[in-house]
Amino acid sequence: MKCCFNKKFLAVTLIAIAGGFFCSAQENEAIGVDRYALFVGSNMGGQNTQRLYYAESDAIAFLKTMKEIGGIPQSNAVLLLDPTKDDLNDAMDSVSELIRRNSRRSKRSEFLFYYSGHSDETALQLGNANYSFSELKAAITSVPSDVHVVILDSCYSGNFIRTKGGQKTKPFLLDDSSIVKGHAYLSSSSSQEYSQESDEIGSSFFTNAMLTGLRGAADSSGDKKVTLNELYSYAFNETLSKTENSSVGPQHPNYNITLVGSGDLVLSDISNSDSVVMLSEGLKGRVIIRDKNGKLVSEINKNSGKPVFLALEKGDYSATIIKDTVTLQGSFPVTSGRVYEISEKSFNVIATSAHRLRGGEGSEDAEKAENAIAEVSEEDPDIQFLPFEFSLVSNEISRQFGKKIVAIFSLGLIRSQIFKVNGLMLSGIENEAEYVNGAQLAGIFNTAGRVHGVQEAAIFNSSENEVYGVQEAGIFNKAKDLMGFQAAGIFNIAEDVRGVQVAGIFNIANDFTGAQVAGIFNKADTINSGCAQVAGIANCSKEVHDLQVAGICNVTEKLGKNNFQIGIVNIAKESAGFQIGLVNYSKTGIFEFGTSLNSNDQMSFTLNSGNQHFYCILGCWKPVHDLFTYKNSEDHITAYLYGFGTRFIKDSFNFDFEGWISNAFYRVDKDEDKEDDDHFDYHYKSDTLVTYRFVFGYQPVKHFRVFAAASAMCNFYNADEACSRMFKMVDINCGDRVHIYPQIEVGVKYSLND
Repeated sequence: MKCCFNKKFLAVTLIAIAGGFFCSAQENEAIGVDRYALFVGSNMGGQNTQRLYYAESDAIAFLKTMKEIGGIPQSNAVLLLDPTKDDLNDAMDSVSELIRRNSRRSKRSEFLFYYSGHSDETALQLGNANYSFSELKAAITSVPSDVHVVILDSCYSGNFIRTKGGQKTKPFLLDDSSIVKGHAYLSSSSSQEYSQESDEIGSSFFTNAMLTGLRGAADSSGDKKVTLNELYSYAFNETLSKTENSSVGPQHPNYNITLVGSGDLVLSDISNSDSVVMLSEGLKGRVIIRDKNGKLVSEINKNSGKPVFLALEKGDYSATIIKDTVTLQGSFPVTSGRVYEISEKSFNVIATSAHRLRGGEGSEDAEKAENAIAEVSEEDPDIQFLPFEFSLVSNEISRQFGKKIVAIFSLGLIRSQIFKVNGLMLSGIENEAEYVNGAQLAGIFNTAGRVHGVQEAAIFNSSENEVYGVQEAGIFNKAKDLMGFQAAGIFNIAEDVRGVQVAGIFNIANDFTGAQVAGIFNKADTINSGCAQVAGIANCSKEVHDLQVAGICNVTEKLGKNNFQIGIVNIAKESAGFQIGLVNYSKTGIFEFGTSLNSNDQMSFTLNSGNQHFYCILGCWKPVHDLFTYKNSEDHITAYLYGFGTRFIKDSFNFDFEGWISNAFYRVDKDEDKEDDDHFDYHYKSDTLVTYRFVFGYQPVKHFRVFAAASAMCNFYNADEACSRMFKMVDINCGDRVHIYPQIEVGVKYSLND
């Protein structure tokens, strides 16, 4: 996410505002602690690095949190997004100058440096420039504050801590009457580990844990303050637990702290927030809080015995409380000047989605959990069993029982709302059930919490979880979870599909494992490994981990390594896989236009598109003297080409190997003894040639490349007529049927990629 803040930095404005404010204060009135901060976020890490999605938004979120409850005023904070090395140095100098100007106004100054982005084993990666850890440590140390707190959220960031670092001595302190010196370095990973971000939480794991902890989740003492000890302990455990089963391995945050003093350094104070949520004393379980957009805000393992206070922004939230035997869910507002209490009484019990474990001791328990809610007993006083249930106007028959209704057959004419159907659910207008074991058929409208069976719709079926069977639609099926088969005239929607989706018009799935096949259109968030999207016209997905095949167009945000897009046009925001088509585009790949002149006086025009390991070539070439001649002239010839290439890059140099097939079209006179209704005395023929080309290129500036090439055009297919018109120089005869025409060429290319 980009921001409207000046990328260079906000220091000029910062100094002007701060200077005016401080001049009005009495210099002999020293405050306790004065805090300053520099927040840096950089999604781009230069060539051969994967673009991050959340580094810049993480930096913005960290600034927001520290401004609200971390004691850092806006006037003392600088935000840099996608900065250069010079931008970072200038910002350090500006913060240092501000601290010097205000040195008399406080007993102690503290400087916080936060970075989220790319790094390797030795340096931060700021675009195409590196900022070495040793340089960074020297720059931070030169900032004239008493305490330096450094938080790095990047790969291999543990190496920063190892670079001329100290050792942990005494705990850190907060006592504004004391003199404190030293540093505290926190890194998101060890010196040999990757740092990871997640689409599910919309953040990196480490920064999300830090922000959640700062807002109160890390407050283990219950004093509404989060200390550095508490924050590191919380962030370590949360980051490790979220990444220990990830494909790239677990992530272990590191620390190095050398502070002289006693006590703990407080980083945030929840009591400073205007809007607070309290998890009540008796509440116990895993508490997951999300904002109105569904983004994870906080995730806490709450134990009974003492309340937990969280500083949240004003707004609407939802919470899920996962206990050993039940799951609760509800929503709540957070308003200014009020502490909102969350307890079990505030929320409703919901049906949980149990998943089978693949073997191990938990398999039997998982299967029991899956069937527990769906099974009901005749002895249950809250359940009423009926052979059938129907409604003329809103359950006028069954509602007299005042219980949950379980029926074999449910017919909804106006409305029929029951707990469970073991059989058939049929609707004239509207059925509702929490569970259906059997079939849902709709004229207008069925809805169910869970369906284990078949859904068919003219208009409309809907279920939230677990359609283990078949969905068919004239118009319309919707399922949150589907394991089986979806078929649509118009329209199927499912959040998770582990099976097959087939559409005339239209399938949509947020995530699926299986296959999507469409006459016109497929859409999915993620195409998992071992899966395929196949469409007559277009495929659209957020992430591809296997195969997209379309008659016209494939679109995805991310094409995984060694995975494929096959279509006329292939588009990927990021591509580490193979795009095979006439036109292929990705921001991280190759998309360049080129023109060249060869030793046989031929001019070529090409489009290379794909990635450096495999790109497609589309273009044409023709003799220079024929560029502006009338196409029906006697010696007119034009060749159209399509092929593939691969590129090896070293710094600003590249070496390419390409192969393509050319179809050369040229005019020939008609035989006089052949009758033809055509009024012309000539027609066009085409010959096929195969070309291999070796290219050496150099990129002096961004987007622009010059190159020289040696190529061999081969005549395998009796293309003698075309060759006699095109090649005036060397002809290597390799037998009766093979001729090779070597040539050299020079040219330029212009790239539209980053």
